[in-house]
Amino acid sequence: MTRKFTRAVSTRNARLPSTLGLMARPKLYEEKRIPTAVRIPESLHQQLQAAAQEREVSVNLLIVRAIKKHLEQLPPLDEVPADKSA
Repeated sequence: MTRKFTRAVSTRNARLPSTLGLMARPKLYEEKRIPTAVRIPESLHQQLQAAAQEREVSVNLLIVRAIKKHLEQLPPLDEVPADKSA
């Protein structure tokens, strides 16, 4: 299986000039980000954290990619049978 994760340069173990240590990390995206909160089971959160740590990426990156992939795979609404239980 080929992993398609891009890795940001980590500064955890790097020695930065004192002026750079106070600056925020550069934004790696063009579109505005909206903060939101989602309630998920603790076990799923633990799985996300483990997966992110193994891949050296953020939990946020995994979530954004998973949502995007899921939305891309959704069939068009006119192809989905109506839910009669609602």
